Amino acid sequence: MKLDKAIEDVHEAESELATQLRSVGERHASEADLYHLGHTLARQCAEHARRLAPFAERYGAAPPGGSGMTQSPSVLEALRRTGAKLIGKSEASGLLLLRDLRHLYLAAQNAEIAWVILLQAARAVRDPELIEAATECHEEAEARGKWVRTRIKESCPQVLASG
Repeated sequence: MKLDKAIEDVHEAESELATQLRSVGERHASEADLYHLGHTLARQCAEHARRLAPFAERYGAAPPGGSGMTQSPSVLEALRRTGAKLIGKSEASGLLLLRDLRHLYLAAQNAEIAWVILLQAARAVRDPELIEAATECHEEAEARGKWVRTRIKESCPQVLASG
């Protein structure tokens, strides 16, 4: 059985997404929704990792660590927030926002597909507890991707069509 690899892949994808959500939120602190929802969704990623812990133990995966999942603000985050306040909503910050949202969307899709793979594997081994956890987390992962895509659709006209 190779469920350990699928569990590790999900944890890695969630950890990377959490890091990017916080980073984008800090970089674009003048965008209140990105800042607050980004941090909320990063905490959701940490919760997903916590839910994986018993399955990591059960299937011999490396136990989920704290990489990318910490919630304490760092000096780098404080600098990003200060920079975001100085730049505000300039033309350059709009283009940076679109670039960051595009990367964030790819990270969200990576996490979502990792959950799909784990869910399919859980079904194959008929583990009802893992199926339940993976189903719930996958639904939340899908919603994150939809939120980022919607945020991109909202931002594009403002950034690219206005001058």
